[in-house]
Amino acid sequence: MHDAGYRTVMSTVTEIKQAVSKLPQGKKKVLVRRLQTQVDHRLGDEEMMTIAAEGARVLDKWEEAYAQLKDVSSG
Repeated sequence: MHDAGYRTVMSTVTEIKQAVSKLPQGKKKVLVRRLQTQVDHRLGDEEMMTIAAEGARVLDKWEEAYAQLKDVSSG
């Protein structure tokens, strides 16, 4: 199974991490504060569990795809 979407997401995450790592410390702090203001603190436990469960399902799917790719490339 080949999941191009996973590679795109991982590439984007890597690019974001690289860009953030190049920021001066003061700019990083500003970015952190800005991102923290974007968090919706109104979510209840049920909504948080739903989000966490969906994230876990997606992660499981990506891990399975990675394992299959690894098996194909090594065998």
